[in-house]
Amino acid sequence: MSLFEAKGLRGVFAPNGECNNIDDSGINETYENEETKLNNSDFAVSSSSSSKDAAPSFLQAQTSAEIRRAILKLALPALVEFGLMMLVQMIDMIQVGVLGPWAIAATGLAAQPTMLIFSVFSALVVGTTALVARAAGAGDRDYACRVTRQSFVIVLIMGAVITAVGIPASGSIIRLMGADVDTIAPGTIYLQIIMAGTIFTVGNMVLAASLRGAGDMVTPMISNMVANIVNLFGNWVLINGKLGFPRWEVAGAAVATSLSRMIAFIITLHAVYRRDKFIHISVHDSYRIEPNIIRDVLDIGIPAAVEQLIMRGGALLFARLIAGFGTIMFAAHQIAINIEGLGLVPVMAFQMATTTLVGQGLGANKSELSEEVTHQSTIISVCVMSLVGLIFFSFGKYAIEIFTRDAQVMSMGASALKILAISQPFTAVYFILAGALRGAGDTKYTMYISAIGVWGIRLVLGYLLADVLEMALIGAWIAVAADMLVRMLLAIKRFSGGQWKQAMA
Repeated sequence: MSLFEAKGLRGVFAPNGECNNIDDSGINETYENEETKLNNSDFAVSSSSSSKDAAPSFLQAQTSAEIRRAILKLALPALVEFGLMMLVQMIDMIQVGVLGPWAIAATGLAAQPTMLIFSVFSALVVGTTALVARAAGAGDRDYACRVTRQSFVIVLIMGAVITAVGIPASGSIIRLMGADVDTIAPGTIYLQIIMAGTIFTVGNMVLAASLRGAGDMVTPMISNMVANIVNLFGNWVLINGKLGFPRWEVAGAAVATSLSRMIAFIITLHAVYRRDKFIHISVHDSYRIEPNIIRDVLDIGIPAAVEQLIMRGGALLFARLIAGFGTIMFAAHQIAINIEGLGLVPVMAFQMATTTLVGQGLGANKSELSEEVTHQSTIISVCVMSLVGLIFFSFGKYAIEIFTRDAQVMSMGASALKILAISQPFTAVYFILAGALRGAGDTKYTMYISAIGVWGIRLVLGYLLADVLEMALIGAWIAVAADMLVRMLLAIKRFSGGQWKQAMA
């Protein structure tokens, strides 16, 4: 469930925090050529330009109240979209959970390697969002559309390769995850079906990223709303064998998920083929590979992809650690993760808005506006996530009961949520600052932060507490809270230092 520059991008940050210059001649050359073309084209931004080609109105904001309105305008559709996605994911687990803890564990074991595989595509997703946001801030529609076409072609090729490799390797992947005997077969089938729909998943990811970079949060929201309805109905029909369909259990959940992702892809693809959007691509456009644009996307996106691999790889090993304690404990862990995911929806929405607005502000050479966006978004998010933490602490056990009636699972899951509740303000600050840094193109530093937090704190401390000190699931989730605290402190240090502004100079 990713984001994350173009003209004038000069700096990437070394581990020591110093700014190293990179060759951006291709970026500047591209923009110089495009500027000449745009001055004589129908897409030129001028006083007579249509609203779809003009720079975002947010750039005219003068007060904190106007900035907050701009944030909410982007965050609310994303909030609805992410909220529905996570809600459906939870209902999906509830529907699967009626089959027993083995079914929850099987789908959870398949989910971790799936997220790891999809994290490879975050290079294009993050790079596309940042480049399109920057182009939107500069009013450069043509460049934004070219970036979208290039990223779209690349993800389709990569998606086909992942499908070809992933389907036959699914059984080995599930066994490597440390699955118990009762979860190997259903976990393998689930993963194979999800792998079969990879092209639709990643195609929708990059098109939605482009639309969000341009400030269109509504289209991705609509496509995912429709897809979620299809997913829920498909689960009901295929898991339980309703309306004359066979009872496919875990496999039915996978089919419903892949079908819903295909529908989301079709809706988003139709939207970008319409001519009334800032982002528009057509079969008549040129899809010839443009190395300069691909390089620009990857300059920003590769560190973000490595960051995702670090995080997903860490999550996979973390899940492997928990799986070693047995199916019951892993089921409790998986339920806690799903509830945590729903709790993260508000800050994910505000992070998305922050990434887009910071990129647009810097594209218009208004770094002070980007900074104020980040401050306002942080204040809102801390308030919201503190409330989420209070709900987790006070009512977490009731949320666990929705998923299962197993007494052991309920007890373990409720304890994990109490620990998680304490870390919610840290999570809010980190998410917003990381989103701002990505919008500014400072993706290398967010990569370093994630590496330190996930591998240096979560995994190491988690192993010591859960395994060595025999604190099991409680120790593992204490390590999760410590990881988020460290990441928050590192993000504050980076943002306060102002180096992210230099990356856009």
